[in-house]
Amino acid sequence: MRFIFISLMLLSNLSLYAQPDPQEITPALLKKIKAEAETETAAFISKLDTTELIREEIVYHRETYLLDQIMEKKINIDYTTYGMNKAVSERADGYDSLMNKYYNRLLKLLTPEDKKTMIAAQKAWVAFRDAEGALIALMMKEEYSGGGTIQSNIATHNYTMLIIERTNAVFNYYITIVKNKQP
Repeated sequence: MRFIFISLMLLSNLSLYAQPDPQEITPALLKKIKAEAETETAAFISKLDTTELIREEIVYHRETYLLDQIMEKKINIDYTTYGMNKAVSERADGYDSLMNKYYNRLLKLLTPEDKKTMIAAQKAWVAFRDAEGALIALMMKEEYSGGGTIQSNIATHNYTMLIIERTNAVFNYYITIVKNKQP
């Protein structure tokens, strides 16, 4: 009798620690996620030490923090392999949009001759990104990685990090010029 009681207690307590089943991110759920992320982002920005930052830096912190929060919230709700990969890929898309935004702003600040250098560098980076993406996919093969569904998560993360790093670099080029031109 005692064994049955203890077993029932253990089983009932396990449900307290169990993670709820993953949910598909519906448009209604996405709207809720974005609203929560916006609120958290506003709180983050309000706590940010902005004494040394100019407006463009604060905006960039807000944009990147929001993308990161949305991804995290999506993964917490849909933690299937597909759900995690989708959330991380959408984060990469968001950073890619930011990269294009700041790349175009940067080009407007450069001399015609320097624009050529920046355009050549960006084209070279795109070629690198594509080649590295192919290598990441290759390294995901079971014969190299040992296999498993986690490999797609690792590959998606690695590819996303390429985009985030380049986005940060482009933004830093841009903000350096903006700060230098301030009175």
